[in-house]
Amino acid sequence: MSELKYWASRKAEKWMLWIVWKLPKRLVMWCAIRVMANATTGQYSNQVVPELTAMDALDRWGVS
Repeated sequence: MSELKYWASRKAEKWMLWIVWKLPKRLVMWCAIRVMANATTGQYSNQVVPELTAMDALDRWGVS
């Protein structure tokens, strides 16, 4: 059963990536701005924006 779950999750991930690469660049840009804004407000309001790494922003968003 775990092989079936693995196969299904791989197919779902490939399908999602295909969709993501088809999104308009302006939409992706605004999504990135929203993640960065989230990662530099609240308890992280002292964050220097140019020093913010992508992984830190995603951790703060709750993705990683």
